[in-house]
Amino acid sequence: MYSWLQRSLQQLYQRAAQHKLHHALLLKGLKGIGKSDFAEQLGRYLLCSNKQVVAQTEAAPCGHCQSCLLLNAGNHPDLYEIRSEKQIGVDAIREAIKKLTGSSQLSGAKVLVIHDAHTMTESSANALLKTLEEPTNNTFLLLLSDQTERLLPTILSRCEKVALPSPTKQACIDWLNQQGYQNVDEAMLRLYGASPLLLVERLVTPPKISYQDVARGIESLQAGSADPADLATKWQDDAINMVKWLQIWLLEKLKKGPNHPESLWQMHKLCVSANEQLRNPGVNKTLVLVNILQSMVK
Repeated sequence: MYSWLQRSLQQLYQRAAQHKLHHALLLKGLKGIGKSDFAEQLGRYLLCSNKQVVAQTEAAPCGHCQSCLLLNAGNHPDLYEIRSEKQIGVDAIREAIKKLTGSSQLSGAKVLVIHDAHTMTESSANALLKTLEEPTNNTFLLLLSDQTERLLPTILSRCEKVALPSPTKQACIDWLNQQGYQNVDEAMLRLYGASPLLLVERLVTPPKISYQDVARGIESLQAGSADPADLATKWQDDAINMVKWLQIWLLEKLKKGPNHPESLWQMHKLCVSANEQLRNPGVNKTLVLVNILQSMVK
């Protein structure tokens, strides 16, 4: 398990060993910190029939019982997962609930992992409520999300929230070095350092628009040789990252002691607001970016 998640995992292991683990956990944290891997490891421990306690503060699945062997083979009959690239529909939830209401095939626990739980439709979320309220014996539901504000209040109120941490900058660098990534660009570290798995994806497939591209675009904008609408149209496909690049540019300007710090802070506030707006799937990304860029030429 990733070093920045190890402590959280051990805490849940210990609670499970003491039969004090809530049946419904909302594992929340930034995208790219390893929530899916964390849920997999927790699920392994819950399903293991011969849990190991190496020390008072260190526990682990045994790795060799029937459950562990089936998990290694990828076909454990009491582990269910739901994931979708877009939305989680009600049929997927109902099918999972049907399986959970039956008896465990290995006479142990049953575990349901819902990836990106915030993508559940209202109907699918409502279908899950009764199971969250009255689960069958020895059943655990693990909901994963990096956008918990999109979950229904009724879902939030029935889950125990577990906030998973992001790594420190040094922990991220150490992990990257272990993966074979040396001397990562500082701008990339600042943008993705809190989400190291996402950072690796970006290193393998770099974003089409770099921080340097954004900085040059702002310079052209302020020189009068670029138009806010044109830049916004060009950057809209990666709007969330563009706003983060803009925030980094603003902070760099503030560090240098600008002549107009108040105006830069106002731009920063616009970026913070834009981050919230861009979480809405139906938002007009171009208009959000235009609003920020226009403030940079006033």
